[in-house]
Amino acid sequence: MKAIVIGVGNPSFGDDGAGAEVVKELKGKVATCHLLSPSLEILERVKGYDLAVLVDAVDVGLKPGEIVEFSVEKGRNRERFGGLTHSLSMEEVITTGYELFPETMPKKVIFIGIQVKEMSPFKGKLSSEVKKAVKKVKERVEELLNL
Repeated sequence: MKAIVIGVGNPSFGDDGAGAEVVKELKGKVATCHLLSPSLEILERVKGYDLAVLVDAVDVGLKPGEIVEFSVEKGRNRERFGGLTHSLSMEEVITTGYELFPETMPKKVIFIGIQVKEMSPFKGKLSSEVKKAVKKVKERVEELLNL
């Protein structure tokens, strides 16, 4: 199975950099990519892959470091990717991809979100809770991809 892991978020904004940290940990084991925000560029990056795993910081009112996971498959109902820390939602990007490019979108997209503790401009480091979650998410991705 051809897979890519995309980490979304700005490492300069503390916990918002969780996705970037996960892909840094996975570099060399699987195709990876880091984007500052969930832009339509994701659609270009996932072209031709069977599976895309998207990792991002979320703010959905959970305890800091808690992890949420959703999946979307071609032709199936799409779950809501609410609580992202960006203005363009992951749901909008993925839904647009399936509508405009159904033949090149991955058969499955898995979204993994890590609840932030704080996001301060130019903080530049993850909270201890999110650091622990990054390790767990890395292990979960390795499990999903049989690495």
